[in-house]
Order: sequence, then structure tokens, then C-alpha cells
Amino acid sequence: MVKRLGDIVIERGWLTAEQLDSAIIEQSSLGLQLGSYLLDRKLITRDQLGEALSEQYEVPFQSIRVDSIHPQLARLLPESFARRRKIVPFHVEGSKLYLGMVWPGDMEAISETELMTGYEVESAICLADEVVKLLDRAFDKRIFARQTAIDIRFEELAKAVDKETDEEVDDGEADAPVVRLVQSILMGAVHAGASDIHLEPHHPQMRVRYRVDGQMQQVMTIPVDSEEAVIGRIKVLADLDTAECRRPQDGNVTIEECGTRASFRVSVIPCVRGEKIVMRVLDETSKTFSFDTLGMPEEQVERMRALLDRPHGMIVMTGPTGSGKTTTMYSMLCSIDSSARNVSTIEDPVEFQLPGINQVQANNEFGMGFSNGLKYLMRQDPDVILVGEIRDHETAATAVQAALTGHLLISTLHTNDAVGTVTRLGDLGLDNFKIAGALIAAVAQRLLRKLCSHCKQECELNKRLIESMFEGRRIPREIDLQGPYYSAAGCEQCGGTGYAGRLPIYEIMVVTPAIETAIESGLPTSKLREIAVADGMIELAVGGLREARLGLTSVEEVYYKLTS
Repeated sequence: MVKRLGDIVIERGWLTAEQLDSAIIEQSSLGLQLGSYLLDRKLITRDQLGEALSEQYEVPFQSIRVDSIHPQLARLLPESFARRRKIVPFHVEGSKLYLGMVWPGDMEAISETELMTGYEVESAICLADEVVKLLDRAFDKRIFARQTAIDIRFEELAKAVDKETDEEVDDGEADAPVVRLVQSILMGAVHAGASDIHLEPHHPQMRVRYRVDGQMQQVMTIPVDSEEAVIGRIKVLADLDTAECRRPQDGNVTIEECGTRASFRVSVIPCVRGEKIVMRVLDETSKTFSFDTLGMPEEQVERMRALLDRPHGMIVMTGPTGSGKTTTMYSMLCSIDSSARNVSTIEDPVEFQLPGINQVQANNEFGMGFSNGLKYLMRQDPDVILVGEIRDHETAATAVQAALTGHLLISTLHTNDAVGTVTRLGDLGLDNFKIAGALIAAVAQRLLRKLCSHCKQECELNKRLIESMFEGRRIPREIDLQGPYYSAAGCEQCGGTGYAGRLPIYEIMVVTPAIETAIESGLPTSKLREIAVADGMIELAVGGLREARLGLTSVEEVYYKLTS
């Protein structure tokens, strides 16, 4: 008969019967296991809990030091299986695999492990938090990538020794660490939520950085000796010319691991010290395009839906590179019933393939730039057209003509705010009457970093930043200057940045009759903004400060994104 944990700790004199009874009552109400509760309340030590569990299950107790176990050893089992069963391999000796288990009585887990690995399993009981920490470290792609880089170096040294002794080397085995390293870098970016991967040739090591939440973060370095092998592997995956190192190259990579499928747009360019690679992460499994997942406030969603129901006109998205314009436009397209309307796009590049949408890749070499491509699409009986970007007078003129002749056209411009769209279109050579007649809305967008919920802290409001956002204008009454507001602190959960994730803010200027008249009259941007706000436009600064007041971001982040 298995002893109860409570009886064991009383027998050993670690707790009194009264302490145990009190602990059982509170532990039950909190829904915790008795051992976890006693440890959390520091009623017993970790070693004492391990000894008690060892006696209870009649298996040895093993305390795991996470940094002393090779990540590849813990990865002998699939991550989903190991986490579900709460088990982790921690040592191999001969034909025996030593398996740390939270529930050592799980014979099914032991049998499956023996089938998967081919080893004879020796079980040991481990504490749950140590098992989780070891699994987190083993399956952290960035840590695994660092370890694989070390493995590459050892393998190269071993290869050199083998050559000196005239032993044959299996080229496939020699390349295996490089394969693992590249795979780890790519999938590590997906799991880290990165938008881009940068491999930069520097001396004495290549630097690997991810862009996470819009910020660059160094992940690891790769020894110069291995740099050529890593670049070669990526070129092979992207179907590029491995012998060409003097010209830029572009390609695409698609990989799959443990049910996660991801694609990467690869750009290679020669630098002074070698070749620099940037890969845009296109995570196909987690990407969905809809207003429900976009994070747009409901009142603005209703405005956008009403605009998309219009039979013709031009909707222009504005904002800097990386502000999420493409995601918003794809969400707009996916909200349109493509079975009832002919929806076509011309993009450079086509980042995601959307169901029911006719997507065209722009290509200037074959006469299919945005301007010519738009002209060809006009002959395809379209109802809705998306043009990736309006860059020049010809594209702008053709877009306006399409909007005036019965088509709904969606495109992007690089301006700071929604009102600036009018000025930018004027700079491209369009007259005010055509702009006023074609434009039905301009939408500015930014992505703000979200404060980490684990470490954000209340702070004093910096009113000078708020005043700067409105450029000398009076601060709107709806801005709460009393607070509370929060700032970034930094912790382990967010990697010390104080932020985790991003949220969008929007500024939607619907062209009302008043704004249309103002555009035709050539009124300055300041007057257009006043009219737009009076007609219900929520400015970017107001939207950002609303999110800051809710504790979702910081005032400093709003200021930085609107002024940089």
C-alpha cells in the first residue's frame, strides 16, 4: 500500500499533525497538490519533499540542475509528449536512459519512452518545476541554436583530426550540425514571435539577431569558421546560387517542425565582410486575417466595414514600414465576400496567399510594376483592387481613375498620419478635385509594444511628452491627466525589455462632405485635421493614450512611435 505524503512528513518530524491538517484544508481550497503547497509555503525544503516522494513511490529522487544537462539529451522525446507526461531524460549510460518523472507510477509513459528511444528506462522522481524548467530550456530554439553552434565547432575539429589520421569522413554527418543550427535559428524566430531574422557578417563572429515587437534583439553569434556553411545551407534551402557571392539574391524557404509550418522570404546581399542575410518570417500556422483578431476597437471596425461596403472609391493606408499595414489590408480583403465580388491584388511581394483572392506579383522586369499591373487588372472586370503601394504619379493617377470609374481601391502611402494623405497625393501631382472625388478614407496605423503584465509598474505621468504629441495644440479633454499610468520595468518573462507583444492603434479619416469641400478648397493640413476630429476622427495620439491609460502600453512608447 502506497504511503500518503502527509503521513511521511509527520513520521519524519517535519510537520505536526495540526500543521498538516491546516495545510490540507488550505491546499484543497486552492486546488494545489499537497507537496507543491508545502514547498510554496516553505513548510518543508525541496530536499525534504524529494525524500518524501522517493519513499512514497519507492524510486530514487533526482534533483535536476538545468544548466548541467545537454539540451539534445532532453530532446530525445517529442516536446508535446514530454510536457503532457511531465517527464524528461536527464542521463544516458550504456543502454539505460534515466528518466525524470513527476509521476513515476506512469508505466505507460515509461513503455512509450522505451519504444521511442530504444533505451531501457530507469525512472527517478523529480520535482515538477525542475522538469518544466529543463523542458523550457531544451526546447528554447535560441538556446538550442547556441549549443548547436558549439557542436559545429567540435565537429569541425573532429573532422580535422580525422583528416590528419587519413580516416574517411561522411560528409552528410559533417553537415548535420549546420542543418540543425539553421533549423533552430528559423524555428526559434517563429516561436519567439519575431518578424525578421538578421545574419550579419562581423569580425570575429557572425551576429544573429531577431526583430521582436519591432525591436532588434541579439540571439547568438556564429564563429567565422562556420559562417560559410550556415550561409550555404540557407542558400540551398532558398534555392539560390551557392557559388554567387557578389550579387544580391532573393528566395523563399518553407520548413515544418512538430506540426508548425513556416515560410521565410530570404534576401542575401554582399557586404564588406561577407554576405548579410535577412529573412522575413511568414508564420503560416498562426496568421489569421480578420477584424476579430486585428485588435481594432469596435467603433473603428464598424467604420471600416461601412467603408468596405461602398461600391467605389479609394481607401489609403498610411504609416511607416513595419506598422502592420499589410495585415490590416489583408483583414479588409478577407472581410469582403469574394464569392460575390471580384477581388484582385498586385503586390510586391505577395506575402500570404489569401483564399478567394486573385493575387498578382509585381515585376518591373516584365512590365508588371504597380502602374502597369493596375492597368492590366482594370481589364479583368474587378470590383475590389488592392495596390501594394502608390509610389509615383503614374500609379497615383491610375489609382484615382480606378476609384472614380466604379472600383473600390485599397492602397498604401508613406505619410505620418491620415490627414497627410491629401498632401502626399498632391505632391504626386494630383489635383485637389480628383483627390476629393476619389478618396473616401485615409487610415493611419502604428503598432505599440504592450507592457509586460508581470513587471509593469505605476509611474508619474510625464505631461511634457503628451504636450509634444499634440505639437502645441490644446490637449483634448478626453485625455485623462490624472492616471494611473504605467511604465516598463523588465523581468525574466519579457527578457528584460518590459514589453511583450504589440497592439495596433488607428486614425480613420472618413471623407465627409465637409472634408471633401475642404480638400477641393486646398485648405491646409491643420484645418483638415480640425474638421476630421469634429467629424469623429480619433487621432493616433488619443488612441495611443487611451491604451496607456488602460495600462496596456506606456506613454513613452506612444510618444516614441508617433515622433520617430
